[in-house]
Amino acid sequence: MSKLKLYIISANMLLVLGFFFFNIIKNESILNDGKTVLLELRPVDPRSIMQGDYMALRFSLGDQIGHRTRWDMAKDFEDIISNDGETGKYCVARLDDNNVGHFVRLTDSVNGLHENEILLRYEIGKSTWEKYVYFGSDSYFFQEGTGDKYAHARYGMFKVATKGGLIGTCNLVGLCGEDKQLIK
Repeated sequence: MSKLKLYIISANMLLVLGFFFFNIIKNESILNDGKTVLLELRPVDPRSIMQGDYMALRFSLGDQIGHRTRWDMAKDFEDIISNDGETGKYCVARLDDNNVGHFVRLTDSVNGLHENEILLRYEIGKSTWEKYVYFGSDSYFFQEGTGDKYAHARYGMFKVATKGGLIGTCNLVGLCGEDKQLIK
């Protein structure tokens, strides 16, 4: 193998490793410095033989975004994103005393937040049966045989970036019960 090929392969490997390390550092900074936010779950609990035990996550806040964007009548995903000012890439949520997020509005701007409001970056997913909104993750995997613990999960706990270029990025930490405590 020539030295040029060896240098090209080495450079590519360094770029790939750099990309992975950057993503790890980015997610760790959100987990360490992010604001804790609870989002109310809408019950959905499918099983997958190939993937193991998991819970598909759907959020009440996501349903409100879906109704707000009128996606039920949309023929295509592009129809969901309109120019009428009603959709955006962020959801503004008001946090109550328990850090549970409640829908306020959709926006494209990271400015103009009021006290106890936070930006949540959302994405639109599609399964065989439905379109849905998710925040960072649309499923939660758990150890086989422990599904009963999570059957009564009421909230998804997220760490949300509140500053910098990652503002609004949500990382799922775990699921919480009615008492708003992390299920372990």
